[in-house]
Order: sequence, then C-alpha cells, then structure tokens
Amino acid sequence: MKTFILSAMLCSAAIVVNAQTSIKANFNKGDSTIYQSAYNFKMDLPMGGGRKEASMDLTQRYVVLDKSNKGFKIESTFTNVDTKGDEMVMQQNGVQNFKYMLNQPIVFLTDANGKITKIENYDAVIETTSKHAIADLDEMYKKNPMLEQVMPKATAIMALGDQLSEENVISFITNNSIFSFYGKTIKTGDVETRTFQQGVKGKTTYTLTTTGNVTTLQGDTKGDMTENEVKQMIISNMQKMGMDAETAKSQIEMGWGQMKQMGMTNLYFTSKEIADYQPNGWVSTSSTNAAVKLMGMDLKIDGEQKIVSKNW
Repeated sequence: MKTFILSAMLCSAAIVVNAQTSIKANFNKGDSTIYQSAYNFKMDLPMGGGRKEASMDLTQRYVVLDKSNKGFKIESTFTNVDTKGDEMVMQQNGVQNFKYMLNQPIVFLTDANGKITKIENYDAVIETTSKHAIADLDEMYKKNPMLEQVMPKATAIMALGDQLSEENVISFITNNSIFSFYGKTIKTGDVETRTFQQGVKGKTTYTLTTTGNVTTLQGDTKGDMTENEVKQMIISNMQKMGMDAETAKSQIEMGWGQMKQMGMTNLYFTSKEIADYQPNGWVSTSSTNAAVKLMGMDLKIDGEQKIVSKNW
C-alpha cells in the first residue's frame, strides 16, 4: 500500500528537468488543433494621463498538411478575432495584425523540430493583409487630415510594405503562437538573450519541469537594454512607421535630455511565459504575463491559450 501511494505521488509531482531537452514538434499528417486565446491589455499614460484598456479573444486553427523528414507543412487560420476597448492600446500591441489576417489561411513550412522557416503562400497572405491595412490607413487619414503634413500617406504605405516582409511575418506568427519555442534545446537554468516585439531585448531564464507525460517550459524575462539601445530602438521604430532616419534621430535627440531628467529614458520589462507540451509536441495550455515601462508609459499584458478542439 505504501509503495502504491509513493508511486502515485511521484506520478503527480512536478519534477525539475536538469538535462538538455529539445522542444520539438512530433505532429502527424492530418492533425487538426483549434486554440482559443484571451488577452487583456492595460496602459497607464504618462504624467497621470489616466488608464486605457483593451481586450482580444482569438480563435486559431492549425492543420498539418504534410510531414517529412525535413519538417512539416502546416496551415494556420485566424477564424475569429473579437476586440474591445481603446484603439490606441490595440495598435500598441499589434492587435490589428490579427484582424488583417482574419480568415486568410497561412501555409508555412517548418524544419524537423517545428521551427517556422518559410511562408509558402506569402503572396496571398500579403495581398489580404495589405488590403485591410491600407483601408485602415485611408480611414485614419480621412479622420485626421493633419496627419498628411506630419507624414504623407504614401510614405506610410511604403513603410507598411517593409513591415510586411516575409521575415517580419514569420517573426509575428512565431512570437504570437505555439511555435515560439520549437527548435530550442534547453535545460533548467539556461539563460538566453531574446528580442521581442518592437525591438525590446531581454534575458530569459528557463525552467523545465515534468508532470506525468507533460513537459512544462517556463521562461522568466527581464529587460536588458542600455539607455543608448533604448534610444536606437525608438528611432528604429519611428523609421518603421515611415519617418526618415534623420528626422527621427533629430526629434529624439532634441528631447532626450529632458526625458532623461524625468527618468523616462530607461526601459523596464518583465515577462513570464509558461507552456505545457504534450508528448506529440502540441501545446495544451500556455500563458503570458508581461509588463513594460517606457517613456513614462506603463503597459501590462495578460494572455491565456488553450485547446478547444482536436482530432488527435
């Protein structure tokens, strides 16, 4: 009886994994998995400007179209994107990108571990995404005619083309899906320098545990950027929005001293990511909790993802 109880305790206990573990997919052709995700965003504006909030519910379907020794061919489709709240908060978090891709199948190829390497139907994806993005720009410039003087709409459209390069689309899909850790070989205590959305850099410390046949990966991240790196990141993001390099640099340099006096030139970033991997590599549940403070603005993100339907 004591042996049985001890065995049961060992089976249910979370065991820290100190050995190197490869995070990889072991899907089968024909696998179909549907995820439901829920995100909440809270943004406190600088100098007591109040709080703005937004939320997003997202449904995403994956279908494994093919499997070979080289990797997988997978179709991903955002079948529902429901947003509520402040538009500026959603733009800050790239929520509009999910809306632009709504109902557009994205067929991508991976390596043998499941790391995304190519968008096979990139032209079709960009045609759909660009159409919706340009429609949003048209509406924004119609509501705010003065924007044309700050940044001509034609310049903004050209910048949009750069943002939708295949490399950036792969990065967006990877960082906002179950595929973010595939291809990594990790053990508890490993530290990795990573780049997140908008160029934010941080050091992630990993913890691996097993409970039964489920492997749980936890990544705890802290921002790791110098003041000069923060400045260059802001300038780079302004360029990506369509501003020329010299104008972006001069604007930031002009106000940097005052911002520094106000303690607004450092970036504070923390995040906790948790993902539970089944033996076949599918993620059964995952969560993200992140906080960013930059230029006097505080942003908090909480997200959860779970399987709502599967055929395996």
